[in-house]
Amino acid sequence: MFRKIAYGAEPSQFGYLHLPVGSGPFPVVVMVHGGWWAAMWDDTAVQPLIADLVGSGCAVWSIEYRRMGEAGAGWPGTFADVAAAVDLVASLDAPLDLSRVAVVGHSAGGHLATWTAHRSALPAGVVGASPVVPLAGVVSIAGVLDLVAADGARLGTELADLSGEPPRGAPGPSGPDFWPVVAAGVGAGMTRFLMGVSAGEDPGVYALASPVEMGDGGVPVLAVHGSADEVIPAEFSRTYAERHALAEFVDSPGGDHFSVIEPDGHAWTVARKWLAEKLS
Repeated sequence: MFRKIAYGAEPSQFGYLHLPVGSGPFPVVVMVHGGWWAAMWDDTAVQPLIADLVGSGCAVWSIEYRRMGEAGAGWPGTFADVAAAVDLVASLDAPLDLSRVAVVGHSAGGHLATWTAHRSALPAGVVGASPVVPLAGVVSIAGVLDLVAADGARLGTELADLSGEPPRGAPGPSGPDFWPVVAAGVGAGMTRFLMGVSAGEDPGVYALASPVEMGDGGVPVLAVHGSADEVIPAEFSRTYAERHALAEFVDSPGGDHFSVIEPDGHAWTVARKWLAEKLS
């Protein structure tokens, strides 16, 4: 059972609230899907994880947000949307246990999920500061946790090729009409497209958006990454965990970018056990 709930007036400012069987109150997982922060993709890739979580008794709030190709996306709009969607958990009309809330994200969604773990460290007045809902934990799966390194490597430029071969296991685009807009803007990489500037030109804004650079937010984070990820280097997650005392890195042997979100695979098995402990 699920229902669509808006948290803003823009077309992508909504989420789907999935509830398990029972009367609750239920622990909550906010799911942030990936797809290079681009409007071509929705939460299709993480639907098996949503089903697994709901089947285990969790409510899942699977959020959409403005993505590249849409008006208002990028810094700070995309980040403002994610913060607003997570904050809305406090006022959703459902039997939710607000003392047991976690955020999970894959790929670009792993970046945004991990960013939410550091919101309390943001300066007052900055987008995302002063979070409303305390988090029990965050799981990043194959996350882009080092935006500075991602910008330097110009990751995502392959999206400029509309006929390019996708990675193994990647879902087809749910919004293919956005692809030409993204292709036109990705010449220096998706991170620069998202942030609107390079890390060298404005390190200060990257310090507000890149989890590796951000201050401690007091939220435990599990960063799981496949050792054979061909899209986002596992080193990004490893570096993040080395920088933050509350973070743990788990290498998923042989895992590629999409096998890590297979519900019966190593990465998700580790993540589910960790989540169960944090939400107990």
